[in-house]
Amino acid sequence: MRFNVEPSEGIKIAERWLKDHSPENWGTILRLLKSNNLTLVDRELKPISKSPTSEPSKTVHKYRGVEIENKSPQVKVQQTNKSSGKKRLYRGVEY
Repeated sequence: MRFNVEPSEGIKIAERWLKDHSPENWGTILRLLKSNNLTLVDRELKPISKSPTSEPSKTVHKYRGVEIENKSPQVKVQQTNKSSGKKRLYRGVEY
């Protein structure tokens, strides 16, 4: 299974999406899922936008068929403090 959801739950999720998008049909869902333009987040079908947004991006990782969403991506940047005066030694060369 692609999203690791029971079939009965998947049908309910798809029917909720169809209720919100009244002109669409089951064929549209199939086409969007096959072209990777629709994904499942928090038990809801959400469109995948390829355009940059003003809100912080949410990272979605796939692990064994389950998509895990990181709501606050943390980027750690290590800055070296050149004013500390501490020399680094690597293989006999000071940096």
